[in-house]
Amino acid sequence: MYTKDELRKVIRGYRRSMNSEDAAIKSIAILNKLFETEQYKKAECIYCYIDYNNEVKTKPLIRKALKDGKRVAAPRISGSSMEFYYISGYSDLKEGSFGIMEPYNCELAKETDALMIMPGVAFDRENHRIGFGRGYYDRYLERENTHYKIALAYHFQIFEQVPYEPHDICPDMVISNR
Repeated sequence: MYTKDELRKVIRGYRRSMNSEDAAIKSIAILNKLFETEQYKKAECIYCYIDYNNEVKTKPLIRKALKDGKRVAAPRISGSSMEFYYISGYSDLKEGSFGIMEPYNCELAKETDALMIMPGVAFDRENHRIGFGRGYYDRYLERENTHYKIALAYHFQIFEQVPYEPHDICPDMVISNR
C-alpha cells in the first residue's frame, strides 16, 4: 500500500497529465451524478471548495446551485484555520492562500447542516479520505455539525484502500465519473 505522501505524488501526476477538456468532461459527469442525489436536491446551502490544479471542477456546481436558489459558501484560509463565507458568484473571489481563489468581503457562513462538497487527493471504498496534508477540513469538521459530506473525485483517485488516521474525517459519499 502507498503512503499518504506517495499517493499525493501519484495523483498530482495524474491530474497534471489531464488536459482541460478531459477534466471538464469528467467533472460534468461527476456533477451530473451529484445533481441527482437527494442530498443536493434537498440542500438549502452548499459549502463548496473552489477547484485548483485540475481538481474536479466546481464552477458549474456553484453556478447551478445559485441558479437553483441555494446559498453557496466557499472556504477561506487564515493561518491554520478555515472558515466558509457566502458568495453570490465568482466575482466575490480573489486569489488567496496557496494561489486558490477565496471569498473576499463576504459574510461568514454559520450553518451546521449544509451540504459540504469536499476536495481530496485519494479515497477508498470505505470513504476514507487523504487530503492535501494540512488538516483544514478535518479541523473544520471537528466542530459540532451535521453537514452531509460529499467528495468529488476522478476515477483514478479511488483505491481499494488508503492509509488513514483515526482523526481523519471521512465523507459520507464519494462521487466519481465511474
